[in-house]
Formats: sequence, C-alpha cells, structure tokens
Amino acid sequence: MNYTLRNLVVASLLMLLGIVAVISFIRGERQDLSRGKQEVQVFIAAKDIPAGTPADELESGGFLESKDVLREDAPPQAVGKMSTIEGLVSNETVYTGEYVNYTAFDKTAGLKPTAQIKGNERLFSLPIKAAADAAGLIRAGDHVDIFVANDGGFTYVAARDVEIIETPQTLTPEGVEVEATAPEANGDTKLYVVKATDREQANIKFGLSNADEYGLMLSLRPASGDAETKIPPLVPQLKIPEKEPSGTQPAPDPSIR
Repeated sequence: MNYTLRNLVVASLLMLLGIVAVISFIRGERQDLSRGKQEVQVFIAAKDIPAGTPADELESGGFLESKDVLREDAPPQAVGKMSTIEGLVSNETVYTGEYVNYTAFDKTAGLKPTAQIKGNERLFSLPIKAAADAAGLIRAGDHVDIFVANDGGFTYVAARDVEIIETPQTLTPEGVEVEATAPEANGDTKLYVVKATDREQANIKFGLSNADEYGLMLSLRPASGDAETKIPPLVPQLKIPEKEPSGTQPAPDPSIR
C-alpha cells in the first residue's frame, strides 16, 4: 500500500467515525425531545389543603384532581403518584390550583395527637433542664436517649430511641420568642413532648422521680442506625471490708462489760 492509498483509507475511517458520532447525537437529541413531549400525570389541589392534612385523606377528602402535562412543563417536585407521599402529612397550606409538591409533606408535622400514636405508644411531656437538652439542638422528629442521674452517683438509661414530637420552639405560641440564653443546670426547665411505649413511659417517669437536681438528660441520636457501643457502664467501686487474718480473734468491744 503506497502513501496516498494509506491516507485515503485513514481519511475514510475518520469520516465514518464522524458520521456515526453525528447520527448518535441526532438520535439522542430526538429522544430527549420526544421524552419532553410525553405527557405525565401530576396532582393539583382541587381545594385548599390545610397544613396537617394526612396524605392518606387527600383523595377521599376530594382535595386532589389529576392533570396531564408535558414532562418538560411539570415541576421537578410535583407529586405524580400517591404512593410517594403515603403516610406523610402536609406541613403547609397548598392552595387551590397549585401543584402538589413533595416538599409540602413531612412525617408527622401537624398531625393531631391521636393520629401520631398507635398500639402501646403514648405521648407525654417531660421537663428538661436547660443544660441537659443538647444545647437546644433537638428538633421535632429527632430521636433521643434519655439518661437519669441520681443522688447515689449512678447514671443509667431510662429509654432509648425515643421520638421527640414537640420542642420548646414548637410549643411556644406564635409571636413569642424562645429564650436564647441557657440558664444554669438547676435553673428553668424546658418542656418536651415525647412518644414512647407505655413501659418506657413508666421507666422515664420513675427515673424522673429519682433523679438528682439536674433531672433527666437528652442525648441526640443519629438520623439512622441503632447500634449501641459495647462499653460496660462505669459504676462506683464498692468498698469491701478487709477480712481478719485467719486464726485471730476480733478485738473485744470496750463498751461491753
């Protein structure tokens, strides 16, 4: 093969590769355009959806109507399938004619109290010292461990993985500011509403009645995972009386005659 023929072959191969690349690009663009022109179903509010409305009641309550729109025109967070918000609750008012978005729903926000519990679960309030609530970092929906320290020097866990339902911020009436500065540990308390089983409630209340002046302590848990560290708890060392050497008699008590 001479030099000229070789150049022609190389040029032909490069041209074929260019043609294939152009065809692939055009085909991909056509697919994207046709995909954008496809219609998808989304939901819009048929009437105002108040904050605190369970998603499971939207259809039966007549709050929704479906609408077919072009995929490219549908908002990124628009709800197209009710299964995606099953078990959630609206955290804001969705007004008539607005798209129903995923961002408008939370796990438990706005649920009436009896709708937030089932079976042996209970809602109850706990007074927590200002210095024992993880510096106010705990928010509604977080999970905590509840520790008790008593006057005997023992610290133990009253309950693990307890869900916080309401915090001082959410319990404060609108327009009233929550105190930003934390008082001393033995100062004012903050009120938290927690969800736990009936037995856990009894443990926590018993711990509260036996706690020292610092009361209960909340320890914030991670968002996922429930592993516990395999470290034995520290307990005060008990003093064991020394034994008398064998073969000796204890010294007589001078008060006994």
